[in-house]
Amino acid sequence: MSFQIYFLDTIHELERITVSVANSEEDFNNTTVKELKRKLIPEDELENTILLYRYNTLKKNRTLGSYGVKHQDLISTERRGATYTVRCELHSSEGHVSEVTYSFEDDDDDDEDEGTEMHRTQSIEHLALMQQPDHK
Repeated sequence: MSFQIYFLDTIHELERITVSVANSEEDFNNTTVKELKRKLIPEDELENTILLYRYNTLKKNRTLGSYGVKHQDLISTERRGATYTVRCELHSSEGHVSEVTYSFEDDDDDDEDEGTEMHRTQSIEHLALMQQPDHK
């Protein structure tokens, strides 16, 4: 069986494609982001491109297994340093509308910010808490 991912190249606005990563689950889980990146990105664009999985920038020396990437999960690209803003309505009694800006930075500091990433649900809950009038 071939273990695959779905790949979406947002930089070049290409449609989602299926990419074979490994022939076994063990090899799939042990594939580094750097190895995967070399399969997906043209050589001349490697340094300026990052891979994303569930809103997280993938660090090049970590493995797919360390991120919990599974067979047929979606991985996409973004340019290093790119930013985008998410506008979301929080369902509070005041009906707050908030903007969150994500910035995709360098993936070279592989373990420097380990543990600082927050799950999207947690970040929205944290933002809602901060917007409450009695929060200090």
